[in-house]
Amino acid sequence: MKKVSAIIVNWNGKDVLSDCLQSLLEQNYANLEIWVSDNGSEDGSQSMVTETFPSVHLLENGENLGFGTAINRVLQKAKADYFLFLNNDLELISDCVKELVMLLDSDPHIGAAIPKILYHSNGLNSPNNTAIINSFGVLINYTGIACPNLVGKIDRGNLSLTETACGGIFMFTREVYEQVGGFDEDLFLYHEDHDLSWRIRLAGWKLVVTPKAVCKHHYNFNKGVKKFYWSEKNRLHILLKNLECKTLALIFPALIVIEIAQNIHAFTHGWFRLKIKTYFEILGQFSQISRKRRQIKFFRKVDDKEISRLHHGKIFISGMKNPLIDYILSPLLNVYWKIICRWI
Repeated sequence: MKKVSAIIVNWNGKDVLSDCLQSLLEQNYANLEIWVSDNGSEDGSQSMVTETFPSVHLLENGENLGFGTAINRVLQKAKADYFLFLNNDLELISDCVKELVMLLDSDPHIGAAIPKILYHSNGLNSPNNTAIINSFGVLINYTGIACPNLVGKIDRGNLSLTETACGGIFMFTREVYEQVGGFDEDLFLYHEDHDLSWRIRLAGWKLVVTPKAVCKHHYNFNKGVKKFYWSEKNRLHILLKNLECKTLALIFPALIVIEIAQNIHAFTHGWFRLKIKTYFEILGQFSQISRKRRQIKFFRKVDDKEISRLHHGKIFISGMKNPLIDYILSPLLNVYWKIICRWI
């Protein structure tokens, strides 16, 4: 039986962390170790873990290192065959870990196994109390905008194994980790999962989401300006890092359109200075991005044509409805994608 390390990042999430840990302890998979990578919590999370969950490994980072860096600290220590990274506000159904392991074991071409995530029962529900999907994989627009697949849809029994461009959380093998590395520590928050997913695909593996592995998410949508700032900065970072030069040139007109739209949003929603700041910071990271592009060449097995197979022309934005996006921007981007995708 393969050994699995489940790694939870925690920052002042004592209440939800307890439920997450309990759900992991109740998994029907025997060879499972649990790690909490704590980013300097000040709510007593550390003592709660050590006193209530003595079998759980606690790594105290002392400060908020960001999600990816906190995961990497454990990846360097854990000796497992498979790794599963988690947010602290997730609860796993009892056979979730087993189903993810079975999926990875079933096909050597699968590099990451992704669970179906539902909103928690005390969160967003339909009027008749049926389960609502938080994500079933992730939709990626070719300009880097990401949105959970099937978000807000009623869960149904006929979902099947589905290849996806990205997973918000997933289980991956030690072989994948040793080849493509862990999370990019320059991405403090947001899109770090997209970047790791992208590198796994560049190395020739597939990412597959299964309806048999289920998590429930205590989800609260954050519209704060810092989320926009980090998300936008990292979106540009990973595009410049992972795309071939030819592809960047082809999508450049669409990127300009998206940047105009994002600047309008930033100006009208109070984060315009932060948006401008992202451009200067990306310029300041140019040498690091160039170094990463060279590193990717050593393990890249597929070209952008294969990567773009799962990209979408339309844009999907979770938690935001705007007729200008739905009826002008998204159709325009989709038409342009149909024109250029044959040349990628």
